Amino acid sequence: MSPRPQADDSPPARAPWPPILIALTILGGLALDRLSGGAFSGLLSFSGAPLLGGLIVVLALLNDLWCAMTFARHGTTIMPHRAASHLATDGPFRWSRNPIYVSHVAVVLGLGLLLASPFTVLLTPLLALALQKLSVEPEERHLVARFGEDYRAYMARTRRWL
Repeated sequence: MSPRPQADDSPPARAPWPPILIALTILGGLALDRLSGGAFSGLLSFSGAPLLGGLIVVLALLNDLWCAMTFARHGTTIMPHRAASHLATDGPFRWSRNPIYVSHVAVVLGLGLLLASPFTVLLTPLLALALQKLSVEPEERHLVARFGEDYRAYMARTRRWL
């Protein structure tokens, strides 16, 4: 679908929030693990945690690759702080309006399990909330302004997350 002419081609955000938030979550989780002296390490002591974490990370990265290929096929940007030029509603975007952010959250959760970092796992829902407020909601406003009824119809038939 082609974009509608819009007087303001400004991006949905000025900063690339997702990588910043991901880094803060992982570094914050690891720092809290260290500060606690491993007091909560038993939370992730089940034997399959590293394998499960690794599997989650690999699946999330494969989903990110699928999303990038879908955006490339549509000729639009994957950069969260750039204006969209086309609306992608196929590929992984058939099931979620934000499959990349689903992958981001999954990667952090998986890394928390893989690294046996209970605080990284515990901070993962806060990452999802921060992504929602700083990335998803501004992007939705941008896409409604850019694609109007096409995006509203997509919103009505496709879940925001999963």
